[in-house]
Amino acid sequence: MMKGRRFRYLAQGILIVGLLALYWVYIEKADSLPKDEEILAQINAGLSDAEAVEIQDLLKLDAGHGVAPFLTAGGEYGVSYWERHLTGWKVIHVRTDGEPRIWMLDPGDPSSFHITWNMNPDRDIETLQYYYIRERGYSSSGPEEHYVPGIQMKVEASIKGKSYGAMKIPDDWGQALTLSDGSEPPGNSIWENFNPGIHSTFGWIPLDKEGNEVKWENRDSSSYTVGNVRDQHMQMLDQYHVEQGLY
Repeated sequence: MMKGRRFRYLAQGILIVGLLALYWVYIEKADSLPKDEEILAQINAGLSDAEAVEIQDLLKLDAGHGVAPFLTAGGEYGVSYWERHLTGWKVIHVRTDGEPRIWMLDPGDPSSFHITWNMNPDRDIETLQYYYIRERGYSSSGPEEHYVPGIQMKVEASIKGKSYGAMKIPDDWGQALTLSDGSEPPGNSIWENFNPGIHSTFGWIPLDKEGNEVKWENRDSSSYTVGNVRDQHMQMLDQYHVEQGLY
């Protein structure tokens, strides 16, 4: 009887130790952020011509997603997207250009959308203006008529002293994105397959310290993606056309 009890206690003790070890190996490892060397290794393994040489930071967006801006051997400023898995953080997207884009963590939830960027400070940019714009319009189908009111929203981010960043889109942007613009098929939600709509635009304008627009030229870049990453383009705008309502 005593031997049987001792055996049960021993078995329970071994089970508890095993569970604690499993927790340490998997859960704790997954929760801890990767070191710069590991981030560099994953970026360069995923995109061989990235030639990443320096990790600037790792910005956690939520419990399971992060952004790691980096520098390349050629002097470019890149961005990588990271996702937490059971065995640790894994890179899921790399791009060697740092132009502003919107990472839709959950395409069905606009509150999860983040603007990400990493701008070369040699271009004299100090402020980034971000826009969500929806043109006004009108459509009809038989007896049904649909009026689309115009929307223009702006938010700014300073890059003085820091070339990179990640910004959750404002709440009013998220609310505006849930409004129909009349371009989706009847009975379907625009979030079933995300599309900002034929009337909608995400855009940006780079400004110098005087508030003047900085001329921007696109450069050759490369990218790598694994899995279903929704990375939304932001259109280059200019102040004159924004003020005139010409998008």
